[in-house]
Order: sequence, then structure tokens, then C-alpha cells
Amino acid sequence: MIARSDCQFHKGFSELTDKHPNVTIGYYISMARHIVYLHIPSFQIAVARSADCALRNKPVAVAPTHTPRALIRELSIEAVHEGLQPGTPLDIGRLICPGLQVIPPDSSLLQEAHRELQHQISRIAPAWESIRPGSLFLDLTGTTRLFGPPIDTATRISRALNNQQRWPSLIGLAGNKLVSQLAVTTLEKPPQVLSIPPGAEASFLAPLPTLFLPGLHRSHISRLSQRLEDLNLRTLGAIASVSFAHLHAALGDPANLLHEWALGIDSSPVHPPITHPAIERSAHLDPDEVDDRLVLRRLYRLLEQICATLRQQQRVCRLILLTVRYSDHVEQTAQQILPQSTYWEVDLHPILTDLFYRCFRRRVRLTRLTLQVSRLEPPTQQLRLFDESASAVLPRAHRLSLALDQIRAKFGEQALGWGRTLR
Repeated sequence: MIARSDCQFHKGFSELTDKHPNVTIGYYISMARHIVYLHIPSFQIAVARSADCALRNKPVAVAPTHTPRALIRELSIEAVHEGLQPGTPLDIGRLICPGLQVIPPDSSLLQEAHRELQHQISRIAPAWESIRPGSLFLDLTGTTRLFGPPIDTATRISRALNNQQRWPSLIGLAGNKLVSQLAVTTLEKPPQVLSIPPGAEASFLAPLPTLFLPGLHRSHISRLSQRLEDLNLRTLGAIASVSFAHLHAALGDPANLLHEWALGIDSSPVHPPITHPAIERSAHLDPDEVDDRLVLRRLYRLLEQICATLRQQQRVCRLILLTVRYSDHVEQTAQQILPQSTYWEVDLHPILTDLFYRCFRRRVRLTRLTLQVSRLEPPTQQLRLFDESASAVLPRAHRLSLALDQIRAKFGEQALGWGRTLR
């Protein structure tokens, strides 16, 4: 099998087949990749502005509001122009910018908005990879005949997000993930779209600082960044100008990947999201609670709802996860893999109580509880030798749960409950 990367027949084709009639000639199409990096700057601020028009065109910061000593986590462009930076204490930020609007962080709202973003993207991109809330890689390879040129598709995505959700975005389009991501770093105020044509990757990357490369700012490879600074390799063009042999002698194994990145070579694919079925229930505590007994009552009610849903769907869970949110916007999560899959409250309640005390380690009031079970699978059942009713062989606690399910299904969720769930 002889393969050629081009699709045109060459002059020597007929001569080759005449001389070697038993040789099979195969032609394959080398399709150019079209990778989009979509980034919504200050995503939580963009989400808050879409819900509250009073925050638009004003300096906005994301920071815990329970104390003036809290650090600013995220800033709008207007706040950056006022001289603020992430990590600035909130009280100092208010002195620098008296008109600063502060919103508290809310990870659940952020995740919900990110799921909405993925839903919008799924209509166009056959494959996408989630990086963080508000940032995605999209693979538009092979969609030209369906949606038109990739640059037009990227522009339509940006326009739709800005017009419908009011989420201004920065979009980079290139032949791989690295170049498309670095293209976004050169953009300033959204909405903007930048396309790097094939063959122009090295010239585009040449003037960019090496610190733009993903991961070089992390602490565990800071020595590599310092080594590049010592060698006066401050731009990607400077790295590309050095031969691979010399670069490997100076940096060792990291030179392999670094040399390819400097030339704009990145073969990493866009990894589609792996979805795992899960069941989740949440409870907002109003007013905020700090009493263990009251919070455990609400948790047990959530557990009952989840177990009833599992039994209705004929599935058991193997992983349970609890997230608590404090009144100062701090979240704590704990999870536990079950020794055996189950959908009974009597099996999950001791584990849930242990998870709660692993999360609730601060004497600060709680505002929200989120309980999730995953790794769902059909239950395994043991065949019976004799003809006995299922209810007769179940333990008493299991029969009681089934009876409660039937009563609540007929008369409503509040018809009957355990004393531990009542105030």
C-alpha cells in the first residue's frame, strides 16, 4: 500500500501501474484542522451583567462581601482601567475606585452558565473541550460544507453569544489548540475574532513572550522559565531560531515540546466531554444555619429525594458527593466511594453524616447544601429459589422506604416524613 498525501494524479501514475500491476495505490485527503478557542473574559461578571443591566459599563469586581479584607478574584475591563488588579484587598480597591460594584462569587451559578454555553456550542461544533467556566476549545474541522468557512462560523458564534446572552467573547481560530489559544491572548476588548491562516503560525508566534505559553507560570516549572530568561530566550521566535540540538543540551527533555510549540506545532486533539449520569439535589438555607442538627435534617430530606429517584429509575449509586456553601461564599466538598452500590437511605445515611462533618469544619453559617450521587448502574438482583414475594425477604428498613415512596407518590412529598426531618 503506497499512500500519497495529495489528491491530484501525477504524471507517473499510469507508468507505475503499467510496470507494477499488482501494486495498490491509495490516496488519502489530509484535511486541514480548524480549532477555535472561545474565551469569555471575566465570565462571572459577564453572567451577572446579563441578568442586571445596572452593572454594565461600570467597574465590577468579584470578591467575598463578608469582610473588607477579602481579596478581589475577578475584575471587569472598566475596573482594570481604574488601576485595580486581581488579588487586591477589597477595602483598598474601594479606595482606588470609589464607584466599584462588588458581587459575591457563586460557583453554582457559574457552572450553570457554563452548561448553557456548552448547550449553545453543541448546535454548531461536533466536538468541544471544556477548559474552565467560560472557556472552550471547538473543533470545526470538516464543517465547511455544512456551516460555511470556519471564520464565518466563529464570527456567528461570537455574535450570537453577544446578542442573545450578552456574553462578549474573544475567539482565536487556527490549525491547532496552542496557536488558537495564544491568538486570544493578543486580543484586548471583546467581542473580537482573530484567525491565523495555515503556514503563518511561526511568524505569528515569533514576537510573543515565552510566558504566554500555557503552564510556564506554574510553580513546578518556574525553573524552566528562569532558565529561558538566563539564556535570553524571551520570545517564541528566539526559541525557534535555536537548533533543537542546542536547545536540548541547554534544557533537556522539555526542549522537545518547547521547540515544537515555538514553531506552532501542536497535535493534541480536542477531547470531547465525558458525561457521567448523576442525580443532584440542592437546598438553600434561609435563614443561614449553623446548628448541626438542623442542617443534618435538611440533608436527610435531600437523601430521601435522591434515593426515591434512584429506586424509581431502577439504578444504584457508587459515589456520593456533598458540597456545602458558607455565608462568606467559601465552598467545601467531600466525596466517598461506596463499598457496595445501593439506593437505600439506611445504607447512605451514615456515610452522608461523615461527609457532612468532613465539610463543616468552620463555625460559619451555611447558606446552601448540594448532594450528588453518580456512578449509576442497574441493581444486581439475586434470583430466588422459591416463589416468595419480594417484600417478604427485604429488611424492615427497606420495606419502610418503599412504603414511604408509595404514600408520597399518591399524596405528595409533604404527606409523611421522619421526625429527624422536622424542625
